Amino acid sequence: MINSDTLIDRLVHFRQLSFIRIIQRTMLTLFPIILIGSVAEIISSIFLSPAGFLGSTLHVRRWLTGYQFWRNLFNDVSVVTLGFTAPYAAYISAQLTTRQRKGEIPAVGVSAMACYVLIFYHSFRQNGSIIDMRYYTANWFIVGVLVGYLVGLLFGFFGKKISLNKLHLRSNDILQSAFANFIPILLTLTSAFLVHLAYAVIRQLGVDEDINQYILEILNSHSNYALTMLISLLATILTWLGFAESINISNEMFRSEIFVNLNYALTHKTNLNVPYPFTPAALYNGFGRFGGVGLGLALLIAIIWVNHHRNQRAVAKASLLPVFFNANLPLTMGAVVILNPIYVLPFVLLPLFNMVVASGLIMLKLLPPLVYPAPVGTPGILVPLIGTGGDWFALFWSILLLVVDVIAYIPFVKLADQVESRLIEERAGGRTHAKN
Repeated sequence: MINSDTLIDRLVHFRQLSFIRIIQRTMLTLFPIILIGSVAEIISSIFLSPAGFLGSTLHVRRWLTGYQFWRNLFNDVSVVTLGFTAPYAAYISAQLTTRQRKGEIPAVGVSAMACYVLIFYHSFRQNGSIIDMRYYTANWFIVGVLVGYLVGLLFGFFGKKISLNKLHLRSNDILQSAFANFIPILLTLTSAFLVHLAYAVIRQLGVDEDINQYILEILNSHSNYALTMLISLLATILTWLGFAESINISNEMFRSEIFVNLNYALTHKTNLNVPYPFTPAALYNGFGRFGGVGLGLALLIAIIWVNHHRNQRAVAKASLLPVFFNANLPLTMGAVVILNPIYVLPFVLLPLFNMVVASGLIMLKLLPPLVYPAPVGTPGILVPLIGTGGDWFALFWSILLLVVDVIAYIPFVKLADQVESRLIEERAGGRTHAKN
């Protein structure tokens, strides 16, 4: 049995690993951009959209002239922030990696960003260039960090450091530095081109389309309880690994079953005996996403409640609005949840616990299945109420499960608090030792 001091020591050691430090610092650097983008996305898709939770509730279409114009504007903000998270991560990761190993090399960030874009940008099809935006969003954040890290390592070996902060630098000095770093720039772009070429061949052969078609065939077939749990487990694990919400469990998944359930409820005036009571959209979106993937609302409440570090509490408070509307990416990055072993158990297993409890209640007829679609951006805690057609016991069970989730998160938040305190002590000790 590992005692608490040994566990904290191991977690501190993990946090101090080079690649992990780069990931965490990249997340913290991106936090303001992610927060702004998330708020913009909420305004665009939830408030200004007639299909959104606030838009439909407040009947925005009736009283806001030009709502579509404003919606597009805020959507643009969301695209240039959240929509390019992965290339931004490559830029920051490369700069941090090079600075940690060699010093400042201005060209490294741009080179990493160019490498990432080159890997996924293709223009070989007849209808013109292909820009598949899914590869640039937060779904591929960890890949962006990895690309930046590798580029940073290469510049660490072959690059020549120079600081542009020196005001006396002449144009010739900057140009000389650019030529001095031409070799690592060429090497990184060549490497990216080779990956680009391999992926282009895969696309040209239609392998990616075959895979997508196979996945669509599975999703258009019938679900079962085990498959529902497996998809939910994959969704949370991939998010924790840095592929933020790469699996979108929407009403389009197994939509034939959702349609059959809805038709049955409308025809029979009851949803207690629908043919498919355990669809992923019903169980996972209804009980496994209070505040986003990993039950972000429970984590946020636990951080505000028991965490003693001002920065962590500030992140939680700043993320309150996005998390309430199920956009928990700011919290996931600002609270350093991605690839943090402290949070992996509650982040992955608590949603499954909620779903198992909810499915048990449905089997015992204490809770009707969720068959009615909730508007986009409906707060997770309200999804069961809307999905059951206004059953107030569904809201009661949601609140009760949320309370249990918060209590379950508290020991892990306290452990993260202790690890952060130890890290702060070691950094302070290191600075004192350096001065002496």
